[in-house]
Amino acid sequence: MGSTAVAITAFYCTAVAAGLVAVAAVWWSTRAPGRIDVARVVEREKGWFAIVVALLLGLLLGTVFFIPYGRTSTGAQIVKVTGQQFAWIIQPATITANKPVEFRLTSKDVNHAFAVYDDRDVLLFQVQVMPGKEQRYVTTFRRPGVYHVLCLEYCGLDHHAMAADFRVTR
Repeated sequence: MGSTAVAITAFYCTAVAAGLVAVAAVWWSTRAPGRIDVARVVEREKGWFAIVVALLLGLLLGTVFFIPYGRTSTGAQIVKVTGQQFAWIIQPATITANKPVEFRLTSKDVNHAFAVYDDRDVLLFQVQVMPGKEQRYVTTFRRPGVYHVLCLEYCGLDHHAMAADFRVTR
């Protein structure tokens, strides 16, 4: 796992732990028998709202800088990808390792999901591809080999056959 994945995982684990503490606090505050003080409950709701908003903002700030969309790389290899029922057209189909690659993706017909897997069948990334729009995704392949592409968005009867490969060389 890369350092980015470790940071995101740690942040989400912290958020889950904070959520569990919040659930325990709510449980503890509601277990006491007796009459309910409505004014006190209303005041506590404001506090809980502030806590939830702070947690959501923390999640946003902890992850928004890792979103790869919108990045561009000068000097990157440009790979044009067109999705159409039920094939991927990848030009060129050979990429050089350790050099940024900018995928420019579009669809001729319906929505598709461009998913790239390495030779160990590990999903590396996935990009939603829509007709009439060009999505861009920048990445760098470190290992030479054959990479597999599948469509992860149901696009019709032969969706399961929508696959392609490209090669990364030294």
